Amino acid sequence: MTDSSKRLWWWSLLVPHKRTLTLGLVATIACSTVASFVPYWSGKAVNSLELKEWNQSRVFLVWMLGFTALAGVFRYVMRKYLIGLSREIEKEQREEIYDFLLSRPYVFYERQKIGDLMSRIGEDVSTVRMATGPGLMSFLQTASVLPITLSLMLSTSWKLTLAVMLPFSLLAFGFYFLGRLSHQVQQKLQVAFSNLSTFSHETISGERVVQAFGLENMRVDKFDDLSRTHAALSMKQNVIYGAYGPVAMFIGALATLSLIGYGGTLYLRQALTLGDLTAFSGYLVTLAWPVMSLGWAINLFQRARAGQIRIDEVMAPIERPLDPPVKSLMISEPASLDIKDVIYRFESSRGLGPLSFSLSSGTSLAVVGGVGSGKTILLQVLAGLRSPQKGQVLLDHKILDESSLRKHWENLGWVPQEAFLFSESLHKNLTMGYPQASPEEIQEVTQVVCLDDLIKRLPQGLDTVVGERGVILSGGERQRTALARALLRRPRLLLLDDALSAVDAETESQILANLKSYLGRTTLVLTSHRVFVAETCQKVLVLEEGEVVQQGTADELAKSEGLYARLKKLQSLERELTHKADSKDLLGK
Repeated sequence: MTDSSKRLWWWSLLVPHKRTLTLGLVATIACSTVASFVPYWSGKAVNSLELKEWNQSRVFLVWMLGFTALAGVFRYVMRKYLIGLSREIEKEQREEIYDFLLSRPYVFYERQKIGDLMSRIGEDVSTVRMATGPGLMSFLQTASVLPITLSLMLSTSWKLTLAVMLPFSLLAFGFYFLGRLSHQVQQKLQVAFSNLSTFSHETISGERVVQAFGLENMRVDKFDDLSRTHAALSMKQNVIYGAYGPVAMFIGALATLSLIGYGGTLYLRQALTLGDLTAFSGYLVTLAWPVMSLGWAINLFQRARAGQIRIDEVMAPIERPLDPPVKSLMISEPASLDIKDVIYRFESSRGLGPLSFSLSSGTSLAVVGGVGSGKTILLQVLAGLRSPQKGQVLLDHKILDESSLRKHWENLGWVPQEAFLFSESLHKNLTMGYPQASPEEIQEVTQVVCLDDLIKRLPQGLDTVVGERGVILSGGERQRTALARALLRRPRLLLLDDALSAVDAETESQILANLKSYLGRTTLVLTSHRVFVAETCQKVLVLEEGEVVQQGTADELAKSEGLYARLKKLQSLERELTHKADSKDLLGK
């Protein structure tokens, strides 16, 4: 943002609502005009009383009451349109940010913190609403009241007008200084609130880890530090905000002193009537609230400017946004894959590639390797969640890029390591990718993933709400639910990223056996640290530090020296020892 655009950040928010803004402005001008004439009629009434013209005085009092009532009507219309305008802007901003976040690619969320995003869509948008509503209304009131009231004051006595308004000129300097200070503090305050929100979100989400390691006191102390930092900045901001009122009141008192001192002198010299002096006191009262609220409005705009800068920062991404969702026809034919010299490396040099391999349609591939070998990155690239830094991914001999991602996802089954479930019923979690699934299809897929026994045990069966992130289910049950959700779509490409790591070996073997008959000719790519899982696939790819060190069938790799054979030997020994231990336990019983 340029300096000029930063200063006029609010204009782009108001332009789409020209009609509402115009109606609010007209109501504001009408309200200010009518309200400014109330002291004028009161002065006329006092002059009539001074001249003992009782009937004429009553007429002027009726006019004063009528203008007061009319000002109230226009004030209601003004608030209706201008406050309504700010609420509409708030709604549009929240929807725009929400739509923006939904269109962000996977890598965007790797750089962001959930607490920070929530504070921007919540607290920062609220500060913008306050500025474009009450703040804008206060500015418009001041801008419309000032010229009308000054005109009436000048027509009465230009000398007294200068004497009364001279102290108000000092407000500009005071408000400018306080405004700059408020903007600086507000930026720090919003960052502090973001840190507090992020920390709270992480602590609540990771409460199991916190309790398991006895970190409660440490997290409470850290939360206390962040809260105190936020509280200190809040108090500092409130002190600045609180200074606007006393400054305005002090200036108002100086203006009243000028009115009494100099105005009284003019009255004694008979340069002013008692009615003129009464009218001037009314003009000061008319100006008092707009002038005092001007400082409050400046503070609101300073806060909102800091909030809008933070909103613009998060909405100025590097990545190209995702195309909008499109409903395409499900393709029954399995997918074929061609990976050509694909590279995806992080700054730490860890990652994937260069990597090349081909997978014909309907083939199953197991990707084996140690921790950090690049298995997950490979599946994320195949899923289209990460774009290769170099090389190409060909799906059905066509390059997979941003323009074809949505179509690719329509026919993709993806089960990541961390199974994510929504706080909905088990039924809704299963059918999220295929809402029209029949009861028979759901029953079939739950049997494939060995979930049917769990459903019978749940109090409300498929209608049981699983809680936030599936909290009422075990890790293995969450993984099987996520797998069932992917299978229900009958995808042409199924990607399983260690999707059964939390499932016991016996259940895993049963699920893998069921998958063979259920998937049919679906192309399957799975990662696993278990060699015996890899043996169920037609091809095996062994990764080490992101590069292919072995590939072939499971039997071929088991017979040749290398990482795969070593892993199989170690895991076979582990299985044998576990089996012997289980046998001894049974004999002991």
